Amino acid sequence: MLELLKRYRELIVVAVLLLLPLGVFFAHVRTPGERTAVDRAVLAATRPVEKLVGWGVAGTLRAWDRYVALRHAREEAWQLRQRVERLELERLRWEQIQAENQRLVRLLDFASASPERAFLGARVVGVQLDPKGLQLVTIDRGAADGVRRMMPVVTAQGVVGRVHGVTAGTADVLLLVDRNSAVAARVERSRARATVRGLGGPDLCRLDYALRADDLIEGDALVTSGTDGVFPRGLPLGKVTHLRRQPYGLYQTAEVTPAVDPAKLEEVLVVTSSEVPPQQAPAAQASQGTR
Repeated sequence: MLELLKRYRELIVVAVLLLLPLGVFFAHVRTPGERTAVDRAVLAATRPVEKLVGWGVAGTLRAWDRYVALRHAREEAWQLRQRVERLELERLRWEQIQAENQRLVRLLDFASASPERAFLGARVVGVQLDPKGLQLVTIDRGAADGVRRMMPVVTAQGVVGRVHGVTAGTADVLLLVDRNSAVAARVERSRARATVRGLGGPDLCRLDYALRADDLIEGDALVTSGTDGVFPRGLPLGKVTHLRRQPYGLYQTAEVTPAVDPAKLEEVLVVTSSEVPPQQAPAAQASQGTR
């Protein structure tokens, strides 16, 4: 008998594996009243295996669903992050466009308010703010656009400087704060005359040749007087600060905060013609240091 079992054990195992599921199936399809003792024995013997297999299958399905859901969630989160980044870049771009439009509108309003002058719009494409050298900005307009040396350059806030050098497509603008810059000025309130001279720093000028007897107080607005043959009259230059009036001497001195911050320049206007007579232009350099 043992010999037969050993010889045919593979067939016996296969037969059991084939017959057992059939027995379990037939035991399940019968109603409880129709089940025989063999059916109940088969069900009792296979119930732990069924539960174990069921738990294993259910656990595997739950783990798979979680994995798939997690993978989809990660992909969706990545896509959402990409979309948020694109929208943020788009928002920044629109904010820059809006700010640029506001600056251009102010320039257009300023130009429209001065019909007696001709303006040429330009963008700042280069900056040279070296305290030991020239204070220059480069604009994208040049001789081909009608720009010439000594032409005034302004914004809606006030004077930027004057054209210092010109090429065919660009021009260098000497800023108001440069040491070589001097502009004939007038106190807007009292109409007293003086000269605004650059100090070479990024945000400060000096008031020269203001008579000690002139009516001048801190906070006074300074505008161009138009007597230097370069800048038309009435353009804002800045405000008086740190006024010093000595008890003796001919002049009083003060610092001037420029109306235009050169570090924030992006668009400017070149004054290509104004009410200043052309014959006064050769005398511009001679009048830079005088009233």
